[in-house]
Amino acid sequence: MKNLLIFLFTVVLYFSNYAQDYTKFQIKRATMFSTYIAEKMDLNETEQQFVYDVMLARVYNSNATIKAQNLTAQADKQAVYKSGSKNAQEKLAAEFGAKKARKMMILSNEARKNAEKK
Repeated sequence: MKNLLIFLFTVVLYFSNYAQDYTKFQIKRATMFSTYIAEKMDLNETEQQFVYDVMLARVYNSNATIKAQNLTAQADKQAVYKSGSKNAQEKLAAEFGAKKARKMMILSNEARKNAEKK
């Protein structure tokens, strides 16, 4: 029994040390999206936090998929980004409705384009 507990403790410690954290880029990107959307749509703090969480998951999952599949072709990457956007829109639609979700996704695309111009 003692050996089992030590083994479980070691496994938990191992996985907690190697858990994936969000990168500065991913956090910055999600913050940019959620702030821009919140300003344009007058969202309250709770709504903005939900949008931030969805956008962070979108950026993280897209990057993780691209790295895991070792995608280098732009068309392959765009397919992953499109899938991530679709998932994000579905999550937003469940919370805010389809019309608002679509507007949020348009605004996130607008924020991305504005950031690329700088």
